[in-house]
Amino acid sequence: MPLKRTPPPSPAPHTGITQLELNVSTTVAPDRPSCDAGIALRLPHSEQLHGSSSEPNLNEMKTTNATRKRKHSLYDDEMLNSFITEMRQMFKDFRDEQDRRNERLCAVVEDLRISVDFLAHKYDLLKSKMDKLETDHNADMRYVKTLEDKIETLERNNRSTCLEIRNIPTSPTETKNSLLETFIKTSGVLSIPVQPSEIKDIFRIKTKQQASKTIIVDLTSSILKEKNIAMYRKYNKGSSKLTTETLHLSGPVSPIYISENLSSKMKKLFYLAREFAKTNDYKYCWVSHGKIFLRKSDNGSLIPVTDDTVLEKINISK
Repeated sequence: MPLKRTPPPSPAPHTGITQLELNVSTTVAPDRPSCDAGIALRLPHSEQLHGSSSEPNLNEMKTTNATRKRKHSLYDDEMLNSFITEMRQMFKDFRDEQDRRNERLCAVVEDLRISVDFLAHKYDLLKSKMDKLETDHNADMRYVKTLEDKIETLERNNRSTCLEIRNIPTSPTETKNSLLETFIKTSGVLSIPVQPSEIKDIFRIKTKQQASKTIIVDLTSSILKEKNIAMYRKYNKGSSKLTTETLHLSGPVSPIYISENLSSKMKKLFYLAREFAKTNDYKYCWVSHGKIFLRKSDNGSLIPVTDDTVLEKINISK
């Protein structure tokens, strides 16, 4: 049986072994001479785990690692506590800042609410005033329309006996007597005997044609006026027309027109009615007793034109 031997220990370090015990036991094999069986080295309990003092001391390493871990754990705890403290302070500062901002916003919103309430109150006052003004305006417009209709009726009544004669040349020495003689001559051509006593007034009015201003003849009766207009239309339907040559007046030959004397409003309406008749193929458009009429054909219905809305309604009803 081979001899078992424990290798000798390395020299003890400076902080190592304090006491050594060496036991030598001799084991004699049955068939061999006895010899030293081995040497046992007794070391302190902390040194017995290592065969050599050159090997690392695991207990010391564990202790150092544990110390380091404890130090590292304490450092981490301090860092974490510091981080938490900082975060809490940051959140507190942020919350305080948000509270201040909210207070300012609430103050601004309250000011805006007060302003809006004030403006809403003013708006209600203005709206009520506007509604009242609109109501008053509509009432005033109706009243003005009533007055205009009354004035138009008065003007129509005042003009009910008046005639207009256009295109008779103006004479430098013209007087009311000369105008009276011209009208009597014109009525004679139309086969209407007129006495000077049947003429209340005769005069010219300003027009665009200064050389032949319109003559207004105010008769004593509307019957005589209508008779002159009817005979004039009858005369022009014949073979000849009434002109300045017919009355033996000097100057270039011009047609003479005789019609009712209309107010400014009715003249404008008569112009619109004539243009409407031309555009929409209406055969007749005329004035009788101060009123304007339209007729599309010989057998068509008679349409009185009292204002321009009548023409608009005719266009809409097409």
